[in-house]
Amino acid sequence: MDAYDYLFKFILIGDSAVGKSCILTSLIENKFKKGSSHTIGVEFGSKIINVSGKRVKLQIWDTAGQERYRSVTRSYYRGAAGALIVYDITNRDTYHHLINWLADARTLARADISIIAVGGKHHMILVRSSANVTTRSSE
Repeated sequence: MDAYDYLFKFILIGDSAVGKSCILTSLIENKFKKGSSHTIGVEFGSKIINVSGKRVKLQIWDTAGQERYRSVTRSYYRGAAGALIVYDITNRDTYHHLINWLADARTLARADISIIAVGGKHHMILVRSSANVTTRSSE
């Protein structure tokens, strides 16, 4: 077991299929994973980083975005120092749902939780742009 000076728990929340699991993989393993299966319940990863000479353990919890798992995943808000509310930059509906996720975080987490919105699926803009170029050049 790795020793650490501080422990911070973060949760990834947001609609289903917005890229939360890809962000978790990127943060923990330092690699990009283009696709993943739907999270059932909760997945978890941890990483120790050095901050000003102190070893800080980050616990990152990836919650399921589907409504049917909401009652299960709500318990994971407790004790979180931060929440990353993830939305899909190619799907406007997921952006409009941020307000609901923000309300959950403010209601279910500790009062001093830090919250940030993160746009996922940046790679899809490149895919869509390439498709437009291909379509236009073939006309």
